[in-house]
Amino acid sequence: MLKAAAKPAPEIGDLFDTNFNADDIAEWELLFRDVPQYNYHFKRAQIASAFDRPLHKKLIASPAFERLREISFLGAIDYLFHPNGRPANIRHSRYDHTIGVALLSQRYCRLMGLSDADCDLLGAAALLHDIGHGPFSHTLEPEFARRFNRNHHQLTNQIITGEVDLDLSVNHLLVKHGVDPDEVIALLSKKSDHPHAALFSGPVNIDTLEGISRTKTYVHPNHVHCHPRLLLEAAVKLDADSLKRLDKFWQLKEDIYRNFIFGPMCFATDHLCREFVVKNAPDFAADDFLLTEKAFLNSHPPFKKFLHSLKNRIELDGVADVVDHQLSASASTFDLHEAKVPRREFHINKDVEVRCFADLSKRYYEEKHSFLRRVGSLTDPAQQAAAASLFD
Repeated sequence: MLKAAAKPAPEIGDLFDTNFNADDIAEWELLFRDVPQYNYHFKRAQIASAFDRPLHKKLIASPAFERLREISFLGAIDYLFHPNGRPANIRHSRYDHTIGVALLSQRYCRLMGLSDADCDLLGAAALLHDIGHGPFSHTLEPEFARRFNRNHHQLTNQIITGEVDLDLSVNHLLVKHGVDPDEVIALLSKKSDHPHAALFSGPVNIDTLEGISRTKTYVHPNHVHCHPRLLLEAAVKLDADSLKRLDKFWQLKEDIYRNFIFGPMCFATDHLCREFVVKNAPDFAADDFLLTEKAFLNSHPPFKKFLHSLKNRIELDGVADVVDHQLSASASTFDLHEAKVPRREFHINKDVEVRCFADLSKRYYEEKHSFLRRVGSLTDPAQQAAAASLFD
């Protein structure tokens, strides 16, 4: 009896294909000519020499900040793919991202000639903006929020005010160095009337400048760097060439969100991880949100095994089908095999006059919608078991 031929392996193309083409790359090279390489990972010696304010040095050395070394930047997707597709590359973390944001804050203060008090305040806000992220960042946070009323905004505020035992030193350091914890929270919650609050609340804020530039390393293996420092300087200078750079960045942000963050690959990854938590709900507790990812995986071996099988499962099953209708604001029910997915559209109003950093909110704006994505075979138990068995 003839043995059946083995089924060919699925052909995997560019999982994060985007709309970028040769003309786009040429435009990047023109707008960011002679751009220095941005160091997405920072060594301790570099950090020690880069921050000269005593408060900032001590916040970076705090246990809560050190914990961010073991919190992935993009959540579960960081365990599936490496920056630029190179396995030797170090994965991105909330620690490195936050250092990058704080460096932008420091650069802004110097460009604007701000006082030491403002430097301390804005730098502290930059260093603390992600301090409350839980294991796997945005991947698992929706389930922690739904089940235990825990999210990174809430935990960030509790760390800043000293209401959580995770780290009481942060509040003490702020008070000791004359920085009002409530003002830091106001800046991060976009409720501050500080003259430079737009640094955190505007569309071109330092968090998104660093974060989108960092995320771009997953999407374009041979990308041209959009150095976040140069983008920040453009947002301060605001001449014609600067606005061209910022316009291109805003278009990049839409490309990143449409094709990657809300694209089928990241959607499938996050959806399956959340579904795992739903199906194994009794195994998880509210205090898991305070753990590092290493501690979280050690506490939940089944989730660790599941995560290791995830890349193969997605490649084996494919991702998901987009249901061709947009959700209305009143839509409350949908098929069990469909999931609600955000959609963000980014626009540029080139008719408005931009005179200062805060005016950028008039030029750049976004619209938020939702659509349905069908999960399909991704949740099929037989496919899950077959994929998981490869890692036994």
